[in-house]
Amino acid sequence: MIKEYYQFIKEYLRLARPRKDYLSITFLTAILYKGCALLIPFFASFIIKYATIGDFNNTYLSVLFLGIAYLFYHLFLYSNYRIYGKNMQYCYTNLHTKILNKLMTVDENFTKKISKGKLLNSINSDVLDIGDMLDTLSELLMTLIQVIAVFVVISFFNIYLALIFAIYAYIYITSRNYYDKKVDEYYQKQKKNNDQYSSLFSQILNGLQEIKTFHMLPKLHLKLNKIKKEYSKNYMTKRKYYVRRENDVRFITHTFSILLYILLVLLMIRGKIGVEILVLVIGYFESMITYLDDIIESSSTIREVNVAVRRVDSILKYRSKEMLTFGEEKAENIKGIIEFEHVSFSYGNHKIVDNMNLKIMPKQITAIVGQSGTGKTSIFNLLLRLYQVEEGTILLDEKDIYEYSKLSYSSIVSVVNQKPFIFNMSIRKNLDFVDKDIAHQIEACKRVGIHDFISTLPDGYNTILREDATNISGGQKQLISLARTLLTKSKILLFDEITSSLDPETADHITHLLKDLKKDHTIIMITHKPDLMKRADRIIVLHEGKIVGDGTHKELIKNNTHYAWLQTRKSASKMGVFDHD
Repeated sequence: MIKEYYQFIKEYLRLARPRKDYLSITFLTAILYKGCALLIPFFASFIIKYATIGDFNNTYLSVLFLGIAYLFYHLFLYSNYRIYGKNMQYCYTNLHTKILNKLMTVDENFTKKISKGKLLNSINSDVLDIGDMLDTLSELLMTLIQVIAVFVVISFFNIYLALIFAIYAYIYITSRNYYDKKVDEYYQKQKKNNDQYSSLFSQILNGLQEIKTFHMLPKLHLKLNKIKKEYSKNYMTKRKYYVRRENDVRFITHTFSILLYILLVLLMIRGKIGVEILVLVIGYFESMITYLDDIIESSSTIREVNVAVRRVDSILKYRSKEMLTFGEEKAENIKGIIEFEHVSFSYGNHKIVDNMNLKIMPKQITAIVGQSGTGKTSIFNLLLRLYQVEEGTILLDEKDIYEYSKLSYSSIVSVVNQKPFIFNMSIRKNLDFVDKDIAHQIEACKRVGIHDFISTLPDGYNTILREDATNISGGQKQLISLARTLLTKSKILLFDEITSSLDPETADHITHLLKDLKKDHTIIMITHKPDLMKRADRIIVLHEGKIVGDGTHKELIKNNTHYAWLQTRKSASKMGVFDHD
């Protein structure tokens, strides 16, 4: 058992890395207030001893010492609680930062191995549990010291009394530990059920429209009920062991209390001890019950928290062959020249990009077109460094894109998606994430043509956007997203089907806007709209991961059958845009 807890503690310290000063102060204050707690029964016994024989001077002196012990107990306990709060805040912030930073480097396989439900529960509850661990550790260690001190004191008065204490402690801890392991076993299963439920419920929230349209609710109810049934089964089994634990340990305590009283009475009859020793021993036995409860509770908490430690650790330790690594190169005076040199990339066993050679120049609009599955979106994902190139090299201004630092590269390349993500907060706060300068925000909004609309709103830039910006039109949402992108000062702008779901007027406005943006940007867009293809300066036609056409609309329409077919295709819904296109 000791080896098991040692491993638990070792894993916690490696993960949480609490500050050394917080660690030291936590243990010091715990030692001091636990020490004061040991003195309280001692002084109480002296009060009874001196009061019984009529020595009131020593009685009052013992009362004074008891009061001082109580005073320092509460002062040290208060200090312990204060430092605990500071450590809790530190660990909470530190672990949240680690998890968020990790999410910025993971590959597409991450969500296959770690569910969204587990991730949400880890961020919400596991991190809080881990923050509590330091206080629990100090409680456990100091309480063990208290138990040892009680044995020493009792042994000084009578070895048989100490033996009863020792046997009681062993049986109590062994029984509690067995039941706690069983309780924790099923608690862990409940956590897994919670992850499954949260993950499925999150998917339901994301797909409410489809669920209503296709009447999926009855089948989803069955899935949810299956998870809830499994959860209830694990809960009831855990509860069974919990009830047995509470009943058995109380029986053990009551049994040894009777044995102790019998032995104390016999010792008093024989004149071996006085009434003050009886009071002291009884006081320490009652304290021993509390100490053992504290040890068990701390041990149980450590075991439960270790579940949280392992869950968070599995997120932070996630590794795969596609894990992204970045250099330290800073982006300065970027021209925006992009080159693909013999680049290949596969998703699973399917090659999406096949030995691609391509050079994209700034100050022009380059359109990437083709049927679904030809590699359009994968090119964007590679440029955004969401995936690792399998073969070949992608260069930005003649440097490998993976040599740039994470922060530096994110300021060079930005993407505007077909369905941009907008936070449920004000327009200004959505823009603040990129640049808090109000003048810059207004300038960007004017350039994309959304400033006048924002000015007509009652709260202007302080207007709160609902979740997914449902209180404004799709076109207005797209323009706000574009303004946010311009605030990044990115030299390279990627546009992924941004006009596909917009009304003709807004789509035409964005088309003219792209012509303005190309003056000082490298513009690359994915589109299936023939009209938008025609307005591009250069068109790259893809087929089965290879470039099968490269030129202007006039050049390609004459002699490229793949492009000619795309121009005559009218059903946009057949084209589709997929994550692994």
